[in-house]
Amino acid sequence: MAILLLTSAAGAPGVTTLAVGLTLSWPRPVLLADCDPGAHQAVLAGFLAGQSAGGKGLLRVAEAHRDRRPLREAVLDQTLPVSGEDGERHLFLPGFSRAASAGLFGGVWDDLADAFDRLGEVGYDVIVDAGRLGPHGLPGPLVERSAVTGLVLRTSLRAVMAARVHLPSLTEHERLSTAGRTGLVLVGEGEPYGRREVAKALGVGVHAVVADDPQAAAHLSDGAVRPRRFEASPLVRSLRAAAGVLAGRMARTTETVGR
Repeated sequence: MAILLLTSAAGAPGVTTLAVGLTLSWPRPVLLADCDPGAHQAVLAGFLAGQSAGGKGLLRVAEAHRDRRPLREAVLDQTLPVSGEDGERHLFLPGFSRAASAGLFGGVWDDLADAFDRLGEVGYDVIVDAGRLGPHGLPGPLVERSAVTGLVLRTSLRAVMAARVHLPSLTEHERLSTAGRTGLVLVGEGEPYGRREVAKALGVGVHAVVADDPQAAAHLSDGAVRPRRFEASPLVRSLRAAAGVLAGRMARTTETVGR
């Protein structure tokens, strides 16, 4: 049981769509945590179709941290089901409700990352939607404690160049941990570049590839009407394959670190 961290370097590669899709396809119980500092509330407004968080989310976790209450239990208490099917297997932790809140969260990240890690003790993996990489990178504890970090990008030249600029802020954490944790998750391979070309250009491997399937993606990103044959769509098929690959990679990384 471990943490998968997802982020991007350029706009609109589909990080939240990927995070929701992986959560629904995950082979084990999983918690999706919205840790996007931009406070976009993309899952609540998108896939959950405007559902209210009911006061739950990261700010309540920060209050528990301030009061020195156990964070693992606080995190679980602040979750919502991602879907009506197998709700306890797919949980969602809402993110910041105000953009300024992320700047006040600095003292919480380390203990929150530890709480995410310890959710494995009660059978949960964690998928973190970290949003877009900013000028200061991501919270160090989340990157350091993740078993796998996926930089999500499309295969255009613009996306690859943006990834090249931001990758060092992720890979530098591997100096103190397991090499190879950071890799790429490609959206729309061959549009126009393939995985080998992108991996060679960026000097890191490709963890997984998902299909560029706008109609199916709209259901996951914006709560659009579920299209016919959704379960057989290229996107869902690729998400299932990616979930299996990433879950396996996380398990191997966790075993290596635990030795």
